[in-house]
Amino acid sequence: MSRIVQLTTQIFSDKAAQEKAVEMIKKRDHNEMAVLFPDTHVEPLFAALSELPVPIQARSYAQGQGKLKAVEWAQELGAKVVEQWTIVDGVFTADPEKVATAEIIAQLNYREAQELASAGTGLLDREALALAEELGVEIHIRSIHQSASGIGTVIDAEGGDKGMKAVSAVSDVSLISITGIAFEGVAGIDATAFGALSNEGISVKLVSQASSERSLGLVVSQKDAQRAVTALEKAFEGVRGTAIKATEGLTILNIVGRHNYALERAIYELRRNNVWMHLIANSVEGHQISLVIRGTNEKKALEVVHSALLGQYKRLNVFCFGKGLVGGTFIRQVLESGEHVKEKRHLDVRLIGMADSTKSLFSPEGLGEQWKEELSQSTTSNDPVAIVQQLKDSGLTNLVVVDNTADENLTSYYPEFVKVGCDLVASNKKGNAREQAFYDDLRKLLVRKGKTFKYETNVGAGLPLVDTLLQLHHSHDRITRIKGVFSGSMSFLFNTFSAGDRNFTDVLNEAQSSGFTEPDPREDLNGMDVARKLLILARTVEVKAEISEVSIQNLIPEAFQNEQPYEDFKSCFSALDDHYAAVKSALKQDEVLRYVGDLEIDPSGKALLKVELATVAKSSPLGGIQGSDSLFEIYTEGYGDHPMVIQGAGAGAEVTARGVFSDVLRLG
Repeated sequence: MSRIVQLTTQIFSDKAAQEKAVEMIKKRDHNEMAVLFPDTHVEPLFAALSELPVPIQARSYAQGQGKLKAVEWAQELGAKVVEQWTIVDGVFTADPEKVATAEIIAQLNYREAQELASAGTGLLDREALALAEELGVEIHIRSIHQSASGIGTVIDAEGGDKGMKAVSAVSDVSLISITGIAFEGVAGIDATAFGALSNEGISVKLVSQASSERSLGLVVSQKDAQRAVTALEKAFEGVRGTAIKATEGLTILNIVGRHNYALERAIYELRRNNVWMHLIANSVEGHQISLVIRGTNEKKALEVVHSALLGQYKRLNVFCFGKGLVGGTFIRQVLESGEHVKEKRHLDVRLIGMADSTKSLFSPEGLGEQWKEELSQSTTSNDPVAIVQQLKDSGLTNLVVVDNTADENLTSYYPEFVKVGCDLVASNKKGNAREQAFYDDLRKLLVRKGKTFKYETNVGAGLPLVDTLLQLHHSHDRITRIKGVFSGSMSFLFNTFSAGDRNFTDVLNEAQSSGFTEPDPREDLNGMDVARKLLILARTVEVKAEISEVSIQNLIPEAFQNEQPYEDFKSCFSALDDHYAAVKSALKQDEVLRYVGDLEIDPSGKALLKVELATVAKSSPLGGIQGSDSLFEIYTEGYGDHPMVIQGAGAGAEVTARGVFSDVLRLG
């Protein structure tokens, strides 16, 4: 196929690059003489091209005209292809300096390429592309860094696959807003505005008009903004109720290509990442969508939209609080599962920061296996206020804050994380068990900001309980009762104690050493852990309640309920053993002890919440559980007297961390 070849200025002005390009072309085209058209004033080069008439008079042309002249000479010489040789690999799906995951577009049609040229892609020239489309001349963009046979981007009539092709940005623009109560139904308002700007030589990049005809939005270069306002004020002088203002520091985000859901997905993801739009416009042909955003959000917006519409992977940027049993296991699981999650879920989950009880660590590119050493060497405090600001200033998209602590103070900062664009995932129960007003306000904020709070592991470790309850509740199958063994640690304690002849405190020590209980087991024995879980389930199905409304049976006899250190509390173990030996001796042969949470909801929505040590039959579902399993019986109007039963491992760092990881993945 006959070709015209053009060297871009970057290659022609670099002797080494120039020699490499010529050598590659000679090697491919067998040294037949033809011409290279350099985009510069200096003398042109000669190089080898096949199937062109020779000899050819070498020509030069004014700088900036190279792309158009190459197409014109292709017509003159009967060439069907114009090759544009450059130092980049082709046209990218986004500016690779702003979007690290940008990829080369293998093929574009003429119209898509023209839209990209208008949207600021410097490799492309709209006038040259229009002529190429008219003449049927293909344009091949090639790089000296590729092989001689490799083509970066082909522009032709077909354009390859349909769908989205690229996202680009035009920086430093201003939105001129023209409003007037006297505009409605009046002909010539648009003509007046455009005429005034045309007289000043000001080009309009985008136009938007309200259906009421009372307002008109015009996007111009920021350098022209004040002249535009002055010209428009003069043009509309004397028109009643007219107001003209300029909003500067904006960027046009252009989405090129056809996709039925592109606008919806782009707006949804931008909103989730705290990027708001001043104006939305769609090209008449439907090949381009333009969104006007604040210029300070340009890089973030490019990454968000590219990831949503064009990215091979969606990147989740995770900041993790807590590195204990659950937190440390979660971090390990994320790092070990990275490639698997990419392959199966098309998600790139990156740990961009973490904090323990004293220090924090932040790395926008992601932390690796050396995170423990890096955190130990960090001199940055774990101040939540500073971390909120750090995440806000980072410009990172799809931020997720994971709370694997038991810190109630940290939960008070949840709203601040949401305000700067973070989704929340927590194994920490204390946030959802705070006062009802905090719970309600946080939910309202999440809705307003388009963010999500996943907390499946608050109750039942990795069991699919919370999501199941939500689905039942949203399907209007009224939940009448939730009853079960909510705590894996208490399950282990009473399953083991009921089944053998061991002392109660011997089993308690085993539960503590196995990691089933808190370091101070009284935090489990006092019933608050189960009470919080019961309250969380009640609130999940929209029951309004406070922790003070839960009736709790403390498993520590009243005589031993004091603030003494745990080591001193151990002096009470003998009396504690005697107490539970008496409780156990009162059981019938077919009975066992279970520490049970029970939520009953009447038809009016009023609820009774209680936590108690119950005697149950061995043959019942609650009596049959073993080890550290949890079991939940969910009664609904639809299920009647036959509850839905969810049972499985209710404790343990591995299953809890896996549940947290699953919640993170669901945000993708």
